[in-house]
Amino acid sequence: MGASQDSGGRGEVGLRRRTITLLGLSAMLAAGICVAALTATPLSAAGLLPPANPAANISPSPDFDASGACTSIGSGVRCSNPCVSATTGDFPAFDEGQSCTRYVLRAINAARATEHVQAMVLPTNWRELTVPEQLFVLADLERTARGLPPYLGLNQALSSTAQRAATLQQDPPAAVGFPAATYADGALAADGTLALSETDMEADYVWMYDDGWGDGPSSTFNIDCVSASAPSCWGHRDAILGSYDHQGVGLHCRTCEMGAGFAIVRGKASFTDLLERPSAAAPPMFFTWAHDVVPFLQG
Repeated sequence: MGASQDSGGRGEVGLRRRTITLLGLSAMLAAGICVAALTATPLSAAGLLPPANPAANISPSPDFDASGACTSIGSGVRCSNPCVSATTGDFPAFDEGQSCTRYVLRAINAARATEHVQAMVLPTNWRELTVPEQLFVLADLERTARGLPPYLGLNQALSSTAQRAATLQQDPPAAVGFPAATYADGALAADGTLALSETDMEADYVWMYDDGWGDGPSSTFNIDCVSASAPSCWGHRDAILGSYDHQGVGLHCRTCEMGAGFAIVRGKASFTDLLERPSAAAPPMFFTWAHDVVPFLQG
């Protein structure tokens, strides 16, 4: 997350993070889940929906992966990217400060504009939510902005499984005890040599807008996206939006629930989403879109 001393971070120089890595989607493929390839298709009023995906990765603007110009101020440092630590000039393991949140939100909304999707507005209780709750809100804000029904809420069995996976820096498997008809995962994690997001909003950006093939393997964050035509490119985006299987039943699912996990592992942040469609009635939830999010949405 940070950088070596010769990378800069003090004085009139900038700091750039090392690569983010997305875990693979092998569990999705093993479950028979359809993952769309990189596809250029016309935009709709509700943005792109699976099997359509962005024609290329969208570079964040503003670039939350770079510190921008940094100057020394007393014993600290000030960088144009507010997500950079004012104490060390490095990217912290996790940052949920208001300035950093607004900075990354600008990048998300710039990427949304390329799909003609309305700007994301966070609920007024955002800073009171836990990180897993925020991950749930982000997934539903991405869905509802594209005309899809929201996931109903966070389920304890799903969240426990997602949390274990976040701690292990792995994709979450299907949850034990959840009566799932179909499931999908989405995990942002890395080994000890790679950097991760500092915020769950950056995780959302990479999953939704930077999940395809880059200029080469070193600039491709999705580890299973091994070429521009690989079937796992944009797999995390597809999972969030609900393309769980060959019929795409998750796209318009009205009973689907979610689990989410967050951990700091060896100084690096790890985020996981786990999405499942119950085979019968929706199981109980401890945090719901209707009760815990909708009353706090503006407009």
